Amino acid sequence: MTIDNQLDQASETESEVVANTDGLMMQLDYAAPSQISQVSESSDSLSEAQTSEHTQHVALFAQLNRSEVNFHGKVKSPLVFRDSLLALFDVVSSDYRYVPKDRSAYTVFMQMRRASSNKNLFTAQRDYFTWLFDNDPLAFCILDPIIQVHEQGVSFEVFSRDEGCYAQLTLTNEIFDQSTKPTLGTTSIDYSTALFNGIEKIRNHQQTILDIGHEAVGLQLLETMPETAEADTDSTVTTPTVKKQIIEKRINVPKSWIRALLQVQSAGQLPQDTIHLDPIALYNVLFELRMHADIKGKRRGLLIELRPQQLPVIILEPFDITVTSQVSQQQKPYQGQQAKLIRLWGRRRLSLLKRLLPHTDSVSVSLLGQGMPSYWTLTGKGFHFTFAMTGFSQANWSQSLNFDLLLPKRPQQNTLSADSKQAREQVAESTDSGLVKVVDILTRCPSTVDALTQQLSTQESESKSAPVTQAQVRQWLLAGTQQGFIRYDIAQKSYYYRPLTQTPLDMAQFAYHNEAEKQAFDFIGRADAVQKFSVETVATKGVSISADIYVEEDRRTYHSQLQLGDEALVSRAECSCPQYLQHRLTQGVCAHLIALRLSYNNYDSTTAKNDSWHDTRILSQRVPVRHSIRHSTKAATQYKNEAIIAPSDLVMDLSALAQPSEPSLDNKTDNIKDKAIAATDETCITYIYLTIAHKKITIEQTTGDDSTHQHFVFNQPAQAKAAYLQHIARFEAKGFIENQGV
Repeated sequence: MTIDNQLDQASETESEVVANTDGLMMQLDYAAPSQISQVSESSDSLSEAQTSEHTQHVALFAQLNRSEVNFHGKVKSPLVFRDSLLALFDVVSSDYRYVPKDRSAYTVFMQMRRASSNKNLFTAQRDYFTWLFDNDPLAFCILDPIIQVHEQGVSFEVFSRDEGCYAQLTLTNEIFDQSTKPTLGTTSIDYSTALFNGIEKIRNHQQTILDIGHEAVGLQLLETMPETAEADTDSTVTTPTVKKQIIEKRINVPKSWIRALLQVQSAGQLPQDTIHLDPIALYNVLFELRMHADIKGKRRGLLIELRPQQLPVIILEPFDITVTSQVSQQQKPYQGQQAKLIRLWGRRRLSLLKRLLPHTDSVSVSLLGQGMPSYWTLTGKGFHFTFAMTGFSQANWSQSLNFDLLLPKRPQQNTLSADSKQAREQVAESTDSGLVKVVDILTRCPSTVDALTQQLSTQESESKSAPVTQAQVRQWLLAGTQQGFIRYDIAQKSYYYRPLTQTPLDMAQFAYHNEAEKQAFDFIGRADAVQKFSVETVATKGVSISADIYVEEDRRTYHSQLQLGDEALVSRAECSCPQYLQHRLTQGVCAHLIALRLSYNNYDSTTAKNDSWHDTRILSQRVPVRHSIRHSTKAATQYKNEAIIAPSDLVMDLSALAQPSEPSLDNKTDNIKDKAIAATDETCITYIYLTIAHKKITIEQTTGDDSTHQHFVFNQPAQAKAAYLQHIARFEAKGFIENQGV
């Protein structure tokens, strides 16, 4: 919602050309561009203590067409204030989308290079940025942060340009020395590159003042108009007049940006696994990512291994580098009941947190599941910073659909108005009075789920109505977050009333990504739309899905096929519809392929027909690297030979499934594993691929570049499934963890 200062001077007609049906035109009026400046000694509005020549004044101008929000305070920790705002700017300006090669841009670049061969560096750069502004204005475009002044302090919310990162920064009252009482509320502030450059200059020895509001101290322009006085003397008297510098910004905000922002905020309330890390562990992850570049064609995930009552282990693929959090004794082990191996994507986005690491005391990570968004909360003295990364890309539309299904269906219209006074008047008229009551409580004070449940139960008991359960309150809060009225703070586990925009959003525009997705959900709702649905899984290659999609309007049946590979990416897609045959995937995904992917999400291999099963399970375990074990004694040589033989005995001994294993063998392998772990810190991951296809079971073991295969064929499919489940239980008993989504 911000454009660079050059774009502010664009004409109204040019702004209207930018508008289209894929976005929402927003008009933002600010008194002046937000900036940081030295406070002069001649300023009459500041006290003598604040007029030092070493005082930095950070003025953030709020939106004029929203309710007035004011905050004024002196910053006690300038470095924390500086680095947190810089990290916020890094997130809002980040763009990790893949940019393909554009030959036309290269041709223009070569023409400019030949034309500017005789020019100096300054002239050549000026010509380049002029051309970039004229031909690609979105390169200068970032979206303004949402700011909320509340009882605990000041909160900023930003969303990146590539719709892959979300950040929420809260500066508590502990970091400020407030001289006046703030005006609570929600608004947007002007956030530009000029402000970023000014914030970088903040130093610890300087006094820093934060001022948020429509009009800030020292940022009014004094315009002197000459006025001739009719007097005996011929002197000219000049009287200064105050002139406000109002900046009007108009930008076309994509609907997908607002939809993704609301989704990421809502997903933070879903059930999740929370782990705690030491800041040095996150530093080690960032260090290893910086020292190891991604390898094309190899896995680029971030594995988090969770075992009950053990500290979490972070594994970087494909190097199998392990990072543990064992520095601080305050870290808690994983409290879950079941071992898990969760893979996250978009790990390069974690580098946006590097500015805050020196000020961080603790790090907590909330995990929603395999490939789902993760929330990294950094807490320090006077601040907490919540960073969410989705890991999705434009190519990974299949995984984003799976994320959509985690959340309840988005309401088609607003339940209440963005104005709290109007919300109170609509209690009797609204069909969802529970959400209105929740919002009415949050307008007065932020609250937690337990406190909200208690207050609502007290109100219902006075009116002799049915008691309110915590599940109902959570449902109302989730609905309010999806509509943009409520903000959830993961660090404080509290809910705040924060209207995203001044006027309520039209929720019908954000129900689906596009028209094709809307048609796909319509197909899924029909009884006979998806026919001959089949799933075939092949180890190391992925899942092959196919079905016939019957479209009643066209009176035709289209055959669709999908191949899902690593990281749930679609490696191959085919459809017999006219859109695919004419444009392939250049014009987007057709509704039939989306319907096929949604059908696969509802597929459960355990409820398949009794005469056939198709399924693949991937299990993994960290094992010591063999070549790193070096001993000179005879016993060490014997142990090395045993360690080499041990993995095959441990993993591939599948001859007698029904017979229990010998205790001596288990003790022997356990001792070998303990010795191996004690002898070396280097580990690699062993993957076990278990595939069942009707009467056949395939077991593949992969350790680095080495792989072995085994095939079993049974007389009946039921016998194959029983052996398949027994294999899974046996490997899990040996310490292997199921690795879903690989």
